Amino acid sequence: MGVIGVFGVVPFVCSEGMVLTFSKLTRDRQARWAKHEVIGQKPMLEWVGEDLNTVSMTIRLDTSLGAPPVAAFLALEKMQASKEPHILLIGGEPLGRYVINSVSENRKFHTGLGVCQVAEVTLGLTEYVGDLV
Repeated sequence: MGVIGVFGVVPFVCSEGMVLTFSKLTRDRQARWAKHEVIGQKPMLEWVGEDLNTVSMTIRLDTSLGAPPVAAFLALEKMQASKEPHILLIGGEPLGRYVINSVSENRKFHTGLGVCQVAEVTLGLTEYVGDLV
């Protein structure tokens, strides 16, 4: 089994029995700067510290590849509702602990009974720093 990574209870794998992968993974790292007004001059900037990292990724769910969308929808909904941070690990690299702040479902194909067969889910994650909740 080719394990690509994991986010909480969602494994990213590529094997003969299951393909559950992601695309468009972006991680934003920003700094926080305070802007101080100075009379008659340009404002002065003061570095305040690092901001929280954010991650966006799109996950493809396809029943024919062993990744039924409905099961993943439920798992992600449960993870988001738990309000707990989850470890994001990609290719052996720990990217940190993140909470889910947004889930966008794009349900592409359904059976004749309306069961979703193929979907893409875009996750918006925000870094969690501190003790576990």
